[in-house]
Amino acid sequence: MRISPGWIFLLLLAPVLGCQCNTSPAVLTYGRSADADTLDPINTDHGESVKVMVNLYDTLLTYADDSMELVPSLATDLGQMSDDGLTWTFSLRKGVLFHDGEPFNSDAVKFSFDRLIQEQHPGVYNEARPYRTAYSEIIESVEAPAPDQVVFHLKKPSAIFQRNLAMFAASIVSPKSVLAKNEDFAIQPVGTGPFQLERWERGRRIVLQAFDKHWRGAPAAERVVFLPVTEPATRVQQIERGIIHIADNLPPTTLDNLVENPQIAAQSQPGTNVGYLSMQIEKPGLSNLKVRQAIALAIDKAELVRTAYGGYSETAATMLPRSMAYWHNDQIEDRKLDIEGAKKLMQEAADADGFALPLKLTLATMGGARPYMQQPLEVASFIKDALAPIGIEVEIVTRAVSEHFDYLMAGKHELALAGWSSDNNDPDNFLYMLFDQDNIGPSGNNLSRYRNQELHDLLIAAQSELDRDKRREMYLQAQQMIFDDVPALPLVNTAVRIALRDSVRDYQLHPSAQVWLRKAHLEVGK
Repeated sequence: MRISPGWIFLLLLAPVLGCQCNTSPAVLTYGRSADADTLDPINTDHGESVKVMVNLYDTLLTYADDSMELVPSLATDLGQMSDDGLTWTFSLRKGVLFHDGEPFNSDAVKFSFDRLIQEQHPGVYNEARPYRTAYSEIIESVEAPAPDQVVFHLKKPSAIFQRNLAMFAASIVSPKSVLAKNEDFAIQPVGTGPFQLERWERGRRIVLQAFDKHWRGAPAAERVVFLPVTEPATRVQQIERGIIHIADNLPPTTLDNLVENPQIAAQSQPGTNVGYLSMQIEKPGLSNLKVRQAIALAIDKAELVRTAYGGYSETAATMLPRSMAYWHNDQIEDRKLDIEGAKKLMQEAADADGFALPLKLTLATMGGARPYMQQPLEVASFIKDALAPIGIEVEIVTRAVSEHFDYLMAGKHELALAGWSSDNNDPDNFLYMLFDQDNIGPSGNNLSRYRNQELHDLLIAAQSELDRDKRREMYLQAQQMIFDDVPALPLVNTAVRIALRDSVRDYQLHPSAQVWLRKAHLEVGK
């Protein structure tokens, strides 16, 4: 009998996953579009790494099971703030163990935050710390006065400090393991989370084993396997055959067809994300505001939603998702499609700067699906076709997801597809992270390399404004400034949807879209 390559893959894969994955309640398999890049929480903002790390580590604070409400985790309370807003004191949970058997205490908290914020620290082996400024601009120092108490001294009062403690970058690591493993900690992580790393076969699978001594009790599944499966069609085949039990980032129409199978269901959450077109404004042509305005006038976002998102997205006018309704600037009226107006702006820019039309630009595109862009190649092709009539000739260049974002952070791109999913449901996490001049550099997320001192001053002031309504006004103003300067073009806010087998029990997609698997398991016999 002749066996196709696809069947060979399935037969080879089954023994590794404990064989018959669909009938073994001990192993839960999660299919996603790419592998992790590191498992050290301070060295990445890669969503595929985060999916794994939130199961390996705990943070001082976290979210309720079904909302974005902050609740204690390794801390036993939400913290006590001093009258001047500069000191926060937390009581810590007792009896918690790291996976290496070391006790969790305030020294571990201090170590974890010091290696995140300090310029030089013995526990830092990779200088790519994309979230460093989000913490170092706020935290002055961390004190460990008692094993079960930690004190944070802030540089200024902060409206975002508590929420930042729930972000994955603030995960608590084992000091002993960090110092012993050196740079290998990135591939041999040790936290206090419900699962511990069993093995990581780069590009093939990450296997997590239940940590029976977790302070909440052992997780429901004995093992969790994260499989990177780049091609959506292959993920579909694997969930249909029961090789994987949960699959994410599937094209919308594909998922609609998939759930016609009675053994497969879908879950959805409104997306707290934005997919956007980054414009590297230091590059010739894109440094001219009129070129960026022309690009904004040439792209029909509503048609993009219909053709590349199957209608499961909303057009985005600002860089804050519409789901963050209190903070979103609804007064901004998005630009309407205007090809003739775009042509006029392009000619004016060409005359002023002396470049010839058509302007030739590359469009950097990720090779795998993201929550805000399940079909990046279709989006790239749409943009290429949209810009041709206004005098911009686009060459699409595709890279693997992790390589793509490294390329963008280095500022090598001209146009690029990018996006952001909320870490903490706060506007600072979008506007400061993506557009503040503090975040330009090899590990910064200001991909457009946009510098605006007025915006910087506004965003820094908003971090310390404790009056919620006053703070809202600051972010409404910031959104308008970014809209006017067009360092990036927001395209869509996308619903987050997953497919899962009917054998999966006690898993609910969280509003944050984080993949917490502590309670998830398979029903015997399904």
